[in-house]
Amino acid sequence: MPLLIEPQLATLVDRHPASGHWSYEIKFDGYRMLSRIENGDVKLITRNGHDWTSRMPRLRAALEALPVDSAWLDGEAVVLDAAGKPDFNSLQNAFDRRSTSDIVLFVFDLLWLNGSDVRERPLRERRALLREVMHEAESPLLRFSDDFAEDPGSLVASACKMQLEGIIGKRADAPYRSGRSTDWIKLKCNLRQEFVVAGFSRVKGAKSGVRSLLLGVYQKDGSLRYAGHVAPHLSTAQSGRFARRAAALAQEEPVFYNAPAPERDREYHWLKPDIVAEVSFLEWTPSGEVRHPVFHAIREDKPASAVTEESVVEDPASGVVRSTRERPGPRGTVLIRDIRISNPQRVMDNSSKQTKLDVVRYYDVIAAYFG
Repeated sequence: MPLLIEPQLATLVDRHPASGHWSYEIKFDGYRMLSRIENGDVKLITRNGHDWTSRMPRLRAALEALPVDSAWLDGEAVVLDAAGKPDFNSLQNAFDRRSTSDIVLFVFDLLWLNGSDVRERPLRERRALLREVMHEAESPLLRFSDDFAEDPGSLVASACKMQLEGIIGKRADAPYRSGRSTDWIKLKCNLRQEFVVAGFSRVKGAKSGVRSLLLGVYQKDGSLRYAGHVAPHLSTAQSGRFARRAAALAQEEPVFYNAPAPERDREYHWLKPDIVAEVSFLEWTPSGEVRHPVFHAIREDKPASAVTEESVVEDPASGVVRSTRERPGPRGTVLIRDIRISNPQRVMDNSSKQTKLDVVRYYDVIAAYFG
C-alpha cells in the first residue's frame, strides 16, 4: 500500500464531449483531500502530500469508523452553508480558528481497498465499490459524491444558477491516473484560478494595511508575469498572518519581468514568490491582466511554483489546447484578447503545417517580452 498517491486532476474544457461514456459530478469549492486508512490508522493528505490529519480530528475519527482494513479515498473537504452549498470562506475560517468540526468530506473515488490496488479498474467499478463502503459510513461528515445522468449542458446551467463553481466530468471506463489529463474535465461557470502573490500595495505613507495583492503567473520559461491586482478580503486574524508572512518574504526588487509602473498615491512592497491566492475574474485584458477580479482565499494547499495561466481544451476529443484569453467568435472565428482571427485553421506554412491560429498564438506569447 503506497504511502502517498498523487491525485488525478481535471482539465478545463470549453464544452462537454459529444460522445463517450461520461459521469458528471458537482465541482466542490473546497480543499482536495485524500484519505489513507491502514489498520485503523488514518491520514488526511492534501493534493501536495501535506499531512493535515491533526487539523481535522472529527473527520479522522469518522474515517477510523469505516469498516475497512485498508483504503485510499479521494475527495473534497468542504464546509456547507445554511442552504447546503459549499462555502469556501467558511472553510478558510474553520482552519483559521482551528474549529474544524463542521468540515464535511465528499468522497468521489476509491483507489485502494483491503489490500487491493483498484486504480486500474474503470471509474464505474471503483464508484460501485465506493458506494458500498460509504453506505456503511455512520458519520454525517462523510458523504458520497453523487453523479448525475442529466445533460451536462443543463447541469452546468443549474450549477451556475445555484452559484456553484461548475461541474466535473469523468470517463466512466477510464482507470485512475495521477496527474492532469482529459479523462477528467471541468466545466466552470466563470474563470477562476490560483495566482502567485509577489507583492502588495498600500496607500503611500501608510505603515500597515494592504490595498491590493500583486498577482502573477509563471510562463513556460520559468519567468513570472505580472497579471494584475486584487483587493483582498481578510479577517483580522488573516491580516495578521499575512503581514507576518509578508515580512519574512520581503525583498527590494520585484520578481515580475513586467512589474507594474509606480503610481502616485500608492507604494509597492515586493515579496519572494511563495504565497498563493485564489481569484475569480471576468476575462483577461489585452495586456494579459485579470479584469474585474474577486479575491477568494489565500491557499495553503498549493505550491507557488506550480501556478501558471490555466489552459483550456476545446473538447477532450479534439485535444486542441488554447489560452483562457482566447474565446470563440461568430462563424468559426476565434478571439484572442480583442483580436478577431478568421479562418483560424488555415495552414500558413506547408512545411511546418502551422495554422493562422498557431502564428497568432506565438506572437501573443512573445508580445510580453517586447512591451
